[in-house]
Amino acid sequence: MPKILNISPLAKKLGLNVGDEVVEIGGYPCQDILDVLYFDNEKKFDVVVNRDGKLKKIKVHKKEGQSLGIEFEEMEVIRCKNKCVFCFVDQLPKGLRDTLYVKDDDYRLSFISGCYVTMTNVTEAEIERIIRLKLSPLYISVHAFNDDKRVELVKNPNTRNLINVMRRLGENGIEMHTQLVIVPELNDGATLIESIEGLHSVEGVRTVAVVPVGITGHRDGLSKIRPVTKDEAVETIEHVEWLNQKFGGEFCWCSDEYYLKAERKMPDFTFYGNFDQIENGVGLVADFQDNLDFALSESEDKCFNGKATLITGKSFEPVLNEEKKKIEAKLGLNLSVKGISNSFFGESVTVAGLVVGRDILSQAVEEDTDVYVIPDNMLREFTTTFLDDTTVNELELKLGKPVLVVAHNGGDVVQKLTEFFEAHK
Repeated sequence: MPKILNISPLAKKLGLNVGDEVVEIGGYPCQDILDVLYFDNEKKFDVVVNRDGKLKKIKVHKKEGQSLGIEFEEMEVIRCKNKCVFCFVDQLPKGLRDTLYVKDDDYRLSFISGCYVTMTNVTEAEIERIIRLKLSPLYISVHAFNDDKRVELVKNPNTRNLINVMRRLGENGIEMHTQLVIVPELNDGATLIESIEGLHSVEGVRTVAVVPVGITGHRDGLSKIRPVTKDEAVETIEHVEWLNQKFGGEFCWCSDEYYLKAERKMPDFTFYGNFDQIENGVGLVADFQDNLDFALSESEDKCFNGKATLITGKSFEPVLNEEKKKIEAKLGLNLSVKGISNSFFGESVTVAGLVVGRDILSQAVEEDTDVYVIPDNMLREFTTTFLDDTTVNELELKLGKPVLVVAHNGGDVVQKLTEFFEAHK
């Protein structure tokens, strides 16, 4: 039973108190905030609370769409029960904060935050709850449509029921975005094609993201797997683009990592539909370029005559080296790009989102720059802290220059640089 931590004046007026444990809402057991959100738009329903060991029924009468404004204690996440051969948490270095080693596999976070889940730990009651509360869309890690192959990948026999659960969800109006993490020689090639075709046959599946396995330098004692090669990346792109065209052009895409690995030109902005999989690294480059071009077209020509260092991961470095020329010409700046080699996780990890502060400090110190620029996906969400617990303030102190944190799109880079150099004329 979730306990109320904070309430609005409306909820207090209706008779709810801080400290109440919500037992039922609308005639159903209350498990967490999702049950409250489901009824929050209704005008009339009952709430049963446990107050000091006694049950109390409260009749809610409010305007349609008016929120109760209840804040609960933080949900305890549902833990993962898989032993995936590619699990990234298993590949983390020792000595990080404890929360980074928590493996969640929580269907509620899939709905709330877009986290990918395998659904191997959902109960029948939870499936019924997903359907009843209309928790849509969900983000589901499938990895392989074939049951035997999927068991081989996630090491959990409960995954055999996944496709049946997905069909049931789809038949009841739940939309699903899916991902296939590709491990060479396990679920690529013909298995990949079978998986995308199979997922297209499941009602409710809207998109498929194809993502290469991420491998760090900390795999001692783990399954022997290897990263995707350039030739394999080329082959995978060809398979996925062909299937995407076959299914109407807005169904399946490779993540940007595949194009960078294959040294292929990125598709343009129109290729990615509604960008439903952008948080999975699908279309990030196209979105960056499109936002950059628009921002530059809206900006006035400047001649700041300043210098800035753009910090990124190794994979995005060549793209940023090309795109920076447009910014330099428009704003009158001299920009340098520093792609950071990842000694913390291992040099096979090349994405910007896993660059840590200590690697920046060991590689990016430049005397001849006015400001450093980092993307916000290097930091923990809603914080100024890197995964190694270095903070942006510490970075500024040790680099001896300001650090601008920008959203990972080209438009924000232009805006933040313009604001900085306007303020430092």
